[in-house]
Amino acid sequence: MSGVPETAADPRPSPPPERPDPLPMVVGPTRPHPSVLRRMARAADPIDAPSSVRDLRRALVLTRRLLGAPAALPFALPGTGTAGMESLAASLLAPGAPVLVASTGMWGDRWRDICLRLGVPAHAHTCAPGRAPDPGEVGRRLAAEPHQALLLTHVDSSSGVRTPVAELAGVARAHGALVLVDGISAAGAEDVRQEVWGVDAYLTSTPKALGIPAGLYLAALGPRAADALRARTWAPRHYSLDLRGWAPVMRAALEGRFAYHQSLPGNLIGALAEGLELVVEEGRERVRRHRRLALRLRSALDAEGLANLVADDRDRANGVSVYRTPPGLTTGELLRGAAGHGVLLQAGTHPRAAEETFRVGHLGNVDEHDIDRTADALRRLLAPRE
Repeated sequence: MSGVPETAADPRPSPPPERPDPLPMVVGPTRPHPSVLRRMARAADPIDAPSSVRDLRRALVLTRRLLGAPAALPFALPGTGTAGMESLAASLLAPGAPVLVASTGMWGDRWRDICLRLGVPAHAHTCAPGRAPDPGEVGRRLAAEPHQALLLTHVDSSSGVRTPVAELAGVARAHGALVLVDGISAAGAEDVRQEVWGVDAYLTSTPKALGIPAGLYLAALGPRAADALRARTWAPRHYSLDLRGWAPVMRAALEGRFAYHQSLPGNLIGALAEGLELVVEEGRERVRRHRRLALRLRSALDAEGLANLVADDRDRANGVSVYRTPPGLTTGELLRGAAGHGVLLQAGTHPRAAEETFRVGHLGNVDEHDIDRTADALRRLLAPRE
């Protein structure tokens, strides 16, 4: 994370040591901190109450800090991560003008599908499973034909690939294209420097590395995207997902005022503010913690002979690992076996490698105990039977 000062590790009390049985080691939803759950359980105040405005303002200010975007226009809105992707596309991409999608798996492909449904021609630079986009190829594609935007997935949870956003954003801006990034499986576990990198719109969601209950997506529009939204001459087919209608609400909240477009879920906004406070207080140690846990898991699973889908270590995400199912087991058998040893894992979802992969999520409030328990479950599952 950027824009977040260095702080000591674990500034707030950690979640209690008790763990669910079986233990979910999944991409999402992840385990919230108890203080977030307590805030979630409180009845919501009226949407125009000063307390509701304060919660929204707090969440928006913290979103800027989370994403390293101090001058961006932030949004906190109801919906899934996919709704957030559709919201950005519908609000910022003009129908009929092409975009380039650099796809590292399922979620890059979803960017493409969303655009096509909105009447936006989407050209794909599709990477081999486990491979990051090639900046040189992206540059050649953008040079060969004008594109209004480059769409990226910071971390694709189907492949475990971390995309080099900073480098690709530089390539896109050199060719006059907006840069839209899906950071749903990244923010809170990866370094995010939206303003420094020149990313025009960065999107994330609550139930992954942020450890906040599902139901909200967050976005931050940099100056170019905010100007494009304001100057837009066409009207999208969507109403509830159009960021132009929401922008005055967010600007008013940043100024401590109430404005209405649609009703926000007050208890979710309160939980968001509480959860983001925890994330921001942990600071850059949070990214380092996720990296340490990823290395701890991978070291243990490497010793068991499991093959990570991602070839280069520099492209491996901090919060999700995708492994090839070992010979002699189907993915379903592996998942059932791991559950029998007390750990819930997830099947692969990569469009071209789903049947041969499984996923381990180590996002949010995961700690060393969870990593060791996961490695032990797989060790026992894969141990030779006499």
